[in-house]
Amino acid sequence: MLSPPEVGYDLTLYAQVWLEERLRLTRALARAVSEKPSPKRVHDVRVACRRLREAIEFFRGVPEVPPLSDVDRAARALARSVRQLRELDVARKRLSQLKLPSSARAGARTQEKLGKALKKRRRQAQEKHLDRIRKRAADFETAVRDILPLYDKPRAIEPDRTRESHLMAFVEARVAEKRALVETLFDGLRPKGRSAHVGAKGAQADRLHTVRVAVKHWRYASEIGRAVMPRVLYRPMVTRLRSLQEIGGKGQDLVDLERIAGDELERLGVSTRARRPLLSTIRASQRAAAGHFLTALGSRLPAVQAVSAG
Repeated sequence: MLSPPEVGYDLTLYAQVWLEERLRLTRALARAVSEKPSPKRVHDVRVACRRLREAIEFFRGVPEVPPLSDVDRAARALARSVRQLRELDVARKRLSQLKLPSSARAGARTQEKLGKALKKRRRQAQEKHLDRIRKRAADFETAVRDILPLYDKPRAIEPDRTRESHLMAFVEARVAEKRALVETLFDGLRPKGRSAHVGAKGAQADRLHTVRVAVKHWRYASEIGRAVMPRVLYRPMVTRLRSLQEIGGKGQDLVDLERIAGDELERLGVSTRARRPLLSTIRASQRAAAGHFLTALGSRLPAVQAVSAG
């Protein structure tokens, strides 16, 4: 990736260079996942698609950057094609990490049975969705091929303070938009009064998930703007954002695990009584994770706000 000084602080060229790098990386990962959708490749291509789509949105409206709506749709479709595989991978991981009470022997047996079933289900899902994944990867390949290259060669441009100020103002404004959304969502999420309760189900779980997604967008936007941000400010900010994203992700993983576990245990014919200890443990873990995320937002978000504000 060329730095802003190397492109003469030219916003158009900076956008073209950044987008082309994301396009080529995502295309390579799309090819890899279409050959073998392993857990790592599935994860990597989903993250790449998210980062590419964030970059497309970030640089929308920049002069001489072509419309990338077809690429955006193709990236979204590709990510969706591997979503079930990713959900099963995460469910298996969270299930293996689940700590049941020592007294819940029946629950431990159910947990083991479910783990084996999910492993089989993952294998079946890979076989079922492979053709679809390959088609979506091919569609993405076509969309990318139609618009590359975005630039031929970086043109030599002398540094210009006016151009530098314009680039920095643009980046700061786009990152600030993402930060403002997180702040607004968090203000609506904070408990009001002593009777407020943090749960992990229903509307509360949806709101927590929405905040986590917004934090993710803020982090990705910050990564795009890191080249024009002082390292002393960028590093602590992105570290805190990554931490918040990971903490929030655990709660969402457990929400998905409950749904997947419930469906799979019913399909296996496991009785309500036999499945109760395991599902109760998952729900308790959800509530704990939701509370942890809300606490982390309250303690870490102000620090991120302060750092991002300079």
